[in-house]
Amino acid sequence: MTQTVDESVNRPHLESVASIAAWVLVVISIVALTGCALNLPPLESFVPQSVGMKANSAACLLLAATSLLRRRHRDMPVYALCAALLGALTLAEYGWNLSLGIDELLLRDPSYFQFPGRMSQYTSFGYVLLGLAASSLRSRLWMVRELSRAFALCTGMLGAIALIAHLYDTHLPNTISPQANMSVPTALGFVIACIGVQYAHPREGLVRLLHAGNEGGAALRRLVPAGLVGSVLVGLAVRNAQQQLRWESGFSLALVAAGVTLCLMVVIVVTAAGLEREELGRRESELRFRLAANNAPVKIWMSGTDMLCTYFNDTWLQFTGRTMEQEAGDGWAEGVHPEDLERCMSTYAGAFERRENFQMEYRMRRHDGAYRWLLDTGVPRFSEGVFAGYIGSCVDITDRKDSEESLADLERKLLQAQEEERSRIARELHDDIVQRIAMLTYQVRSLTPRIAPDAKTRTAFEAIADHLRQLGTDIQSISHRLHSSHLEFLGLTAAAAVLCKEICAQKQVEINLSCDGIPSDLPKPVALSLYRVLQEALQNAIKYSGTKRFQVKLERSGDEVRLTVSDHGVGFEAHRADKQQGLGLISMRERMRMVGGRFSLESAPGKGTVIRCVAPIKPVTARSMAPDGVHMVPTGPNTETSAGAHQP
Repeated sequence: MTQTVDESVNRPHLESVASIAAWVLVVISIVALTGCALNLPPLESFVPQSVGMKANSAACLLLAATSLLRRRHRDMPVYALCAALLGALTLAEYGWNLSLGIDELLLRDPSYFQFPGRMSQYTSFGYVLLGLAASSLRSRLWMVRELSRAFALCTGMLGAIALIAHLYDTHLPNTISPQANMSVPTALGFVIACIGVQYAHPREGLVRLLHAGNEGGAALRRLVPAGLVGSVLVGLAVRNAQQQLRWESGFSLALVAAGVTLCLMVVIVVTAAGLEREELGRRESELRFRLAANNAPVKIWMSGTDMLCTYFNDTWLQFTGRTMEQEAGDGWAEGVHPEDLERCMSTYAGAFERRENFQMEYRMRRHDGAYRWLLDTGVPRFSEGVFAGYIGSCVDITDRKDSEESLADLERKLLQAQEEERSRIARELHDDIVQRIAMLTYQVRSLTPRIAPDAKTRTAFEAIADHLRQLGTDIQSISHRLHSSHLEFLGLTAAAAVLCKEICAQKQVEINLSCDGIPSDLPKPVALSLYRVLQEALQNAIKYSGTKRFQVKLERSGDEVRLTVSDHGVGFEAHRADKQQGLGLISMRERMRMVGGRFSLESAPGKGTVIRCVAPIKPVTARSMAPDGVHMVPTGPNTETSAGAHQP
């Protein structure tokens, strides 16, 4: 069997009441034990001319308090059952007229000759109930916990009756005088222990109802104190009047009943009037909200605690061309584009489960059948601390999407023009400049013996020839960096290997390259983007990392190609680099985004840098068409996460 849990109950805050009650019981028991040990009647009774608390009673109260304090530990039932056992043995002494030697187990009681140190029958019975209540406090079964609270409530009622009897200067029925009366400290302890047991599970039982953030909880918080205080005061007033005017007992009881009824009726009427005012205020607030929502330029929706939508403003209904009944529940999902529906519902359900804000983009069918992009933002709403569902708003972002798409097309064209210009310059350098330098080098070497008869002059000409040869090699290297023929004809794996080899030779560094499963027919846009990122990442790493060893890993994972460039250099503060992005970082990001890939960077001072890129084997096209001719940006993986980069 399950029990409804009110989320408005602040469990850690309210459960501390149980601990506070336990510590109060500890103080009461220690004070009473001190009075018994030192023979100080005021500490035993708390009230002059009143029966004092016995040592065994104080010990039982201390055991019950310990069980409350240890309620989260396995040894908790031991203390509670010890208190119950001591109470049960005392009842057995009364029932069979025995003396088990437990009445003066702790201290000798010189006050009475008959049954010295023995607790009263009512006190013993109260400790049996309290011990049973505390021992089953942490049971996993709801019914057992309910029984625990019921035992505690009976104990509290017994203590309350004793307190009222002391207040009215009467006594419990004297079956065996003078032990029949319950002391004030014991009665007070029973009431406090009852409160502690009830608050040990604040999300269940009376405490849950009392602290509920609804009309029932508000009514209980008004009725319970007024009913208790009013009843006691009416009884006290009638009792004093009876003593002075010598009324008959029946007439006094009738006056008590009438007075209590009148007090409760007044409290009920006042409570009902207060609840009515609160309800009118809520209705007025709801009307103001609906008026503002229906005239808002954005689409607004609300959902309940079951994830089903309960309200859509007029702007939403006019956009979809449907009625509130058609959109209510999950009917609104019929208008979501089929390609976006699963992602949309997954985002919504995940945020709903975690009770957190969310934001998502999806396409919604308009009343004319066209799909429009919406930016949907939802936040959880609470009523007096109780989760009541979600409220959200949607903004049409189709124009923004079109602008972003146009900008993306322009960026692609710029990158394409850049690559074409790189190829043209690379061809001119390789086919013209490098060849001319090579010819000039050959001519210098050929003419050296003729025009340089002495060794010194020949050495100078040989140096010139070597400089020309090195210049040709450098220009050829620049040509390869501008445009890799290996990438064009042999694929990404071969091009990456040649690039790493050239960099190792030129920069005197060590690059550990690992390639696994890279397809030879990788689409040119994907291969080119990964190659350019690899170039830029190695260039930055060599320049800023402070180390000469680097790791490059190319691998295929499903329908994706993963590139990882890492080093164990000095690293840097990633968040600062992310704010001061250089052209290198921007270029790497954009190249990945153009093919629908992802780019991330991790770094920290002294911990090196890791650059990760993931690109789909089939690149995302520049534009794809949604139904009814509406252009949309594909919903493939194109998110970017980065913490920073090497400063270019």
